[in-house]
Amino acid sequence: MKKRPSIVLLTALLAVVFAAGIGVYSSYIGMKIYQESSNNLFESFSQISKTFTLFVQRNWTVLGQWDGLLKNTGSDADAENIWPDVQGSKESWRYSDFYLLNEDSQYLTADGRKGSAGSISGVIQELYRYDGPIVSTYTASYGVPKIVFAMPLSRNITLDGVTYTGLAVSYDTDVVDDLVDGSMYSGQSDCYIVRTNGDIVLALEPQTELCKGLTNLYDIDTHAEWKYGTMDDIRDCIQLGKSGSAQFTCARARNYLIAIPTNFPDWSLVGIIHADEVDGAMRSVQQSTSFALGALCIFAVIIVVLALGMESQLRLRREEEARLSLEREKMQSDRLLQSMSRIVDRYTIVNLDTDRYRYRELRLSKPLYPTSGQYSEMLKTISERYVALTETENAKLSRLLAPEYLRSVLRRPDDNLKIEYCSRTENAYLVLTILPVAWHADGTVYEVMQVVQDIGQKVELENMANTDSMTGLFNERYFSRVLSICEAKKLPFVLYYLDLDRFKPVNDTYGHLMGDRLLKEIAARLLRCIRSRDYAFRIGGDEFALIVSADMDEEQRARMTERIQTTLSAPVVLDGKELSVGVSCGCAWRRSPHWARSAWPRSCCTGCCISTGTTLCTSSACCCSSSCCCTA
Repeated sequence: MKKRPSIVLLTALLAVVFAAGIGVYSSYIGMKIYQESSNNLFESFSQISKTFTLFVQRNWTVLGQWDGLLKNTGSDADAENIWPDVQGSKESWRYSDFYLLNEDSQYLTADGRKGSAGSISGVIQELYRYDGPIVSTYTASYGVPKIVFAMPLSRNITLDGVTYTGLAVSYDTDVVDDLVDGSMYSGQSDCYIVRTNGDIVLALEPQTELCKGLTNLYDIDTHAEWKYGTMDDIRDCIQLGKSGSAQFTCARARNYLIAIPTNFPDWSLVGIIHADEVDGAMRSVQQSTSFALGALCIFAVIIVVLALGMESQLRLRREEEARLSLEREKMQSDRLLQSMSRIVDRYTIVNLDTDRYRYRELRLSKPLYPTSGQYSEMLKTISERYVALTETENAKLSRLLAPEYLRSVLRRPDDNLKIEYCSRTENAYLVLTILPVAWHADGTVYEVMQVVQDIGQKVELENMANTDSMTGLFNERYFSRVLSICEAKKLPFVLYYLDLDRFKPVNDTYGHLMGDRLLKEIAARLLRCIRSRDYAFRIGGDEFALIVSADMDEEQRARMTERIQTTLSAPVVLDGKELSVGVSCGCAWRRSPHWARSAWPRSCCTGCCISTGTTLCTSSACCCSSSCCCTA
């Protein structure tokens, strides 16, 4: 049940991550589709721009030619002879009308029609406002949209009493669409010629009617939502004569907007195309891919949830099996160990494979540890409370009781491991005996019994036997034992032998009681000269010894000797009396085995510490001073 909130939280987290990933993917692919589609539109509308440029240039050229012919006519009557030629080119030009006009909106067509037309008044005003060639649009009186090319005449012409000042040719809009681009994108696109201020000059292909009623392109911004790019970007491109693209939504429909400069100053070609006509297929692929990714993510979440649920069930099953196994083992061990309860203080059954233990306290009213739990936690507690009493260098309880070490030393049914240890804070000494109980088929032990017995009384007796009763230092008996152990194990050490000078006068002058107090003070000072792992001994009378567990060179030994002599020779004040004694100190040492025998001096003597007459040579080698040595 505890796992359920975690599974729900993980499921929600995976769903959020997958959704965010799909969103990022969709956005990235959408941007790539937009860029690719914009590049394709640039190519298409660049071709329209080139075709439109050629079409405009052709009309300016032809109008210029006819203006030259009219200019060179001898009389106004001669101009009438030109009209048949103009009328004859109508089929090849595909124009609607070719006519003369003036500022009063009067006109005369090549086929002889004349009169006054208000529909072209806007074109006429624009022509005389710019005083140069123009392209414009108007709607004929019969409702057909027209595109007109007009230019002022080089020479005014009077026909039938009417003076004409301009020349123009007009086309039906659908004819221009056919001549320029042939209706691109199945009629789902618009094509406009706009000025830099956004005014729409021409509508070449008004198919979508998106800009119907608009006279300025920039007014689209009022009812458009921009997805890629903005109208400000398009405005900058048009004003700077650069190409640009954007995508916007209007009336719930996506549209591309393309701006391309033309060869005519102040003119740009703008295309507006329904996006579905451009990238519909790619968008469908994108949506299908996103849907497939979403389905895969949902499937992955389901798989993860199922896997977590199965793992949770397996974990609960394993815990239940472990609990039942522990109960069975407890019943068996209880029957086995009932007879031991009278001779041991406490015992523990440890399964090295499962890291579980069962503990029973037989002496104390309050157990030292929980009755069952993880063995690693129990081992941590033991290491914090107790320290091993062993001659093995750097031995720690945490290492001696580790499963790996127990498997390495308990290889046979009759093997056992005995460890003496003591409390870090109390005067408690115990012995721990570890016995193998159960084995794997390959002969590896997996269950052990740890039996604890209190040996405090035995340790107390040993301490009394090894300690000098007056000073509290170790005695000569323990000195011989420690020295033998160091030699047997070939451990490096330095032995300092000390004899107090001028001590007998203190006894003779102030009495033995004052002498005993002086010896205790000397012993306390001697302990301050060494570390906790070194040894201090009172050999007898006013003779002392130190065993320092270190591999010291000559300079270090000299500094240690000086420190001992300075510390012990300092005056001692007892009952207002200042007592001063000297100290004679000699040293012997044994180096590490890696020192070569050739490094020892070749000259030898029969004894060391000549000032005391005591021989301290060992079975290996010693050196009591810089001028005396002896070897085996």
